[in-house]
Order: sequence, then structure tokens, then C-alpha cells
Amino acid sequence: MIKLMGNVSRKVPIPGTDFSSQSFGAGMEVEVGNNASSEEIRGKFKEMYQILEASVKEQIVSNGTAPSKEFSEGKDLITPNQKKLIEKLVKEQGIFGKERIRILGVKTKEEAKVVIKNLLSKGPRRRNEE
Repeated sequence: MIKLMGNVSRKVPIPGTDFSSQSFGAGMEVEVGNNASSEEIRGKFKEMYQILEASVKEQIVSNGTAPSKEFSEGKDLITPNQKKLIEKLVKEQGIFGKERIRILGVKTKEEAKVVIKNLLSKGPRRRNEE
């Protein structure tokens, strides 16, 4: 028998706390026959990953650590450092109103990357622009 082992773990920021996170994880072990093809083994790993990922997401959502909508859709949440950088850039560039609300409402890592890239490309606001 061939043993397949898999582990999935995630660290999620603790809301309202700087530089702290909570860890969640799951692991499993399954056996396949000695004659299993590489395709069968890949299929088993894929199945294991889906089960483990769903289990970890369920732990996170049931713990109340992450908003269930974004996390259940498989999106990684914005990190505290990304959030701080966005807040800093918005303040430096003097962004207000609906645009400020939209930018500060970013919830995922991917959205944050795009927003940060756009804000950095604009550069700091100059005195004569005020």
C-alpha cells in the first residue's frame, strides 16, 4: 500500500489586533493500492486537498474569525500590513468621499494588491496640487 498524507493550514489575522493571527489546520492520511496509477494518485491528492481546505474554511468561519462570504468563496483576506499601507497612502494622497470609502473597503489580498499598485503609481500628492 502507498500512503498519501496531506495537511492544510491557514493563519488568519485576529480582527482588531495588530500583528496577531490565529492558526487553523487539518490533516489526513489515506492509502492507495501499490498498483495505483499516477493519475489515480493525483486524483486522490486533489480529493484530499478539497476535503482539507473545506474543513479549514469551516473552522475559520465557525470561529467567527473571518467574514464568511469572502472566505467561503476561497478568497484570501487582506492582511493587516496591506490595510495599513492602503490607509497611509489614502491619507498621504488626500483621497476623500466615495473613492476613499471604496478604497478602504477592500477585503481581499488580490483587491489590495491592485489598489496598492494604483496608489503607488500616483505617487504622493504635491503641495501645489492642494
